[in-house]
Amino acid sequence: MFCPGFILRTPRGRTASSCLGALPIVALLMAGCAAEVPQADLILHGGQVVTVDADFSMARALAVKDGRVLAVGGNRAILRHRGPGTRVVDLAGMTMIPGLIDSHIHFRPLGRDVRQEAELGLAMTVDEMLDAVAELRERLDPEPGQWLVGNRWDQYKYPEMLTRWQLDDIAPANPVYLNRVYRGVAVNTQVFRLMGIEDDDPRTWPAWWLEDPADFTFEDRVYRAPRELVVDGERRTLQVPTGVFLGARGLALVTVAPPEPDVADAAVDVRDGIQEMLRLGVTSIIDPSSHWSASIPVYQEARERGWVQLRILDIYEGTYYRHSPDTIAEHLDGVTADRLDDPFLSWRGTKFYSDGGAGTRSAWVSESFDRWEEFEGEPNHGFPVTTDDDLRRAQYRAAVQRGWQLHTHTAGDMAMRQAVDNYRALMTEVRDTAPDADLRWSLIHAYFPIEPATRVLEEMAELGIIAAVNPVFQWQEGIAFATNVGDERMARMQPFRSYIDAGVIMASGSDYPVTSHDPWMGFYALLTRRDQATGVVYGPDETVGMADALRSYTWNGAYVAYAEDWLGSLEPGKAADLVVLDLPDIFDLERDPELAFQMRDRIVMTVVDGNVRYQRE
Repeated sequence: MFCPGFILRTPRGRTASSCLGALPIVALLMAGCAAEVPQADLILHGGQVVTVDADFSMARALAVKDGRVLAVGGNRAILRHRGPGTRVVDLAGMTMIPGLIDSHIHFRPLGRDVRQEAELGLAMTVDEMLDAVAELRERLDPEPGQWLVGNRWDQYKYPEMLTRWQLDDIAPANPVYLNRVYRGVAVNTQVFRLMGIEDDDPRTWPAWWLEDPADFTFEDRVYRAPRELVVDGERRTLQVPTGVFLGARGLALVTVAPPEPDVADAAVDVRDGIQEMLRLGVTSIIDPSSHWSASIPVYQEARERGWVQLRILDIYEGTYYRHSPDTIAEHLDGVTADRLDDPFLSWRGTKFYSDGGAGTRSAWVSESFDRWEEFEGEPNHGFPVTTDDDLRRAQYRAAVQRGWQLHTHTAGDMAMRQAVDNYRALMTEVRDTAPDADLRWSLIHAYFPIEPATRVLEEMAELGIIAAVNPVFQWQEGIAFATNVGDERMARMQPFRSYIDAGVIMASGSDYPVTSHDPWMGFYALLTRRDQATGVVYGPDETVGMADALRSYTWNGAYVAYAEDWLGSLEPGKAADLVVLDLPDIFDLERDPELAFQMRDRIVMTVVDGNVRYQRE
């Protein structure tokens, strides 16, 4: 009896023979194989199966065996794979999609964040910020001296910013540390006391107490307010710090912070963060910075304990600024752990910084930031990490020669221009000796590829450079970015439609903890480009539809990690990573993007490697 076979692609490129036909959507058994119909471990039928294959095909049912998609097709064909041990799930008209991939998430602190820290990203007033801190204090009931932590405030959203004295009223005996979305912090008076600073004792005041340090840049600021103090027995009104610090150098003035967890505790954070992501439908992540191998031991500890139930597809080793090429080479030579053979924990990328951010007015831009007369008093083009292209190419080369992929933080258009030019030079070097080298290099954030003076969009497509974007910024940080770059540039910031139309592979990620880790907020931004604070839609022509949005969170993310052959779509032979949504049609989200705000409660089931890892009660 003849049984037609085809080749299944396994996680690391090995092959295995199968008796299943190679049709991408409807898996039909040939008549001669009827006696050998493989029995599935899991069948889901009676719904909408969104495959995200090359044609964005739809089916009605899917079968899983040994952690892989066995077959996809109509209900009758798929139910033929039912056996006595098969778990059969009637989708009752609901929708199934591939597991979501967050291609840029600084993942380690997430579990601790959702477990015991305050969410400030939704606050639109100082009172709402204070309410969130008060609710955290009530929930934790902390001992005196225990830190209270919050995350993701943005001063652009508020008519006025909170002060340490308001925080003192809520938590007089606890140090409070509230992280800005990026490069900033707000603290209370207890934090100053831990630094040895007392308001009424000038001998404890640091040099920056009454005026900013001379080395402050445009992004740095210490907020101050008039305060009547008793100094040496005399009442005086002075402009003193309110506890709010902006910018990298402003943040550095706060010399105490909540303690970092040890490896064991950090592994628990990873465990809890994984459960949070699974309940949101995320089955794979890419962590874009290990900070000199700090993350790898934590993930390995969690993996050994059996807690890594989603895929950590890549960890970008190191975060490089102006480090010497020799330093980079020495560090990477010291990374000896096996880094490619585990489909649940791998690392192959490196990360370089080219500039700052648009929200802090430190991205490297060709056209000055807007409102510079008001904010800086002189044109502000941001802050490049280095303008020395020879140094940057030598840094890149040190990583490439050791088999690592390049990923560069590029917020401003000048940073993008520099990275593309240097990528081109290095790609030419590599392909002179290895013409078929498969280079998956990316620009991270990649806000401004279509600026008139620096346009790089077509070159990114030509060179195969990936745009690793963070759509949620358009929603969560819209008011900050629009204030800083102006409405015209904001309309072409993160030009989603332009990227796709040009043929650039665009992979979406959250950039948590800067933003919300909820991927559905990213979908909302892709579909609407609406600002959270004002409701203004910046660049409606740069929105995308649900098919492109979903591909950016699935297949494209797999492509970044060299995993598209076995992950990122629901096709026979690929990993059975999938999500069941309480939606009758995936395009309901395109018709009504406001449904994105309900999706946390519409995740019915999350499956990883054929195993149900989350199921809604």
